[in-house]
Amino acid sequence: MSNSNDFKVDNEQLPREGSVMYNFHHQNEATKEKTLKRWKKMNNYFIIPLYRIKLLPVLGFGKIILVLITKGWKTGKTRRTPLEYRKYEGDILIFAARGENATWVKNLRKYPESVSITLGFHQFRTELHSISEPQKKIDILKWYITKFGRAAKTLFGWNPKEDNLNDIDLSKLVRLITIFRLKL
Repeated sequence: MSNSNDFKVDNEQLPREGSVMYNFHHQNEATKEKTLKRWKKMNNYFIIPLYRIKLLPVLGFGKIILVLITKGWKTGKTRRTPLEYRKYEGDILIFAARGENATWVKNLRKYPESVSITLGFHQFRTELHSISEPQKKIDILKWYITKFGRAAKTLFGWNPKEDNLNDIDLSKLVRLITIFRLKL
C-alpha cells in the first residue's frame, strides 16, 4: 500500500514551495526534520508554557489555538499538542499538515476515547470525527481559504493575489491533509 504522503509535490499545485505543508512532505528528510524541529521548539518553549501559566488565552490566542491532550500511541503518556483550530458549523476543525504522519494523529487513532482539549481557560472532553470524504474536505478547504487567506498562505502556499479558488485543483492537498471535527 502506498502512503499518500510519498508523492512528489508540484509547484503548480498546492502545497507550494516554502509553505509548511510543502516542507513537511518534502522528499528530502533533512528539510522535513528542520521544519518539524522548528515547530516543536516553538510549541515546547513558547506555546505550551504560556498556556500553562494561563497567559496565552489572556493575550487572545485562545481564539485560534487549542491544546489537544491525548495519550501517546507508543508510551501511553499524556501528550499536549498546541494546534490552530477554526470554528465551522458549530464544531471545531483541526488540521494536520503532516497528514497521517503527525504524531498527534497517531495518538488520536490509537486512543480516541482519551481525547480532551484545553480551549481558552476551559478543558473539555470531546467527541472526534475524522473527515475522510474528498468532496467534504474540498468544501472545508475552500471555506478555509476564503475566510482565512493569510493562514492558508502559510499552511499550503495559497496566494490570494494570483490564485483563483474556482480554478485551483485541490486534489493533492486533499490527499495530504488530515482534518478532524471536534464536537463539544
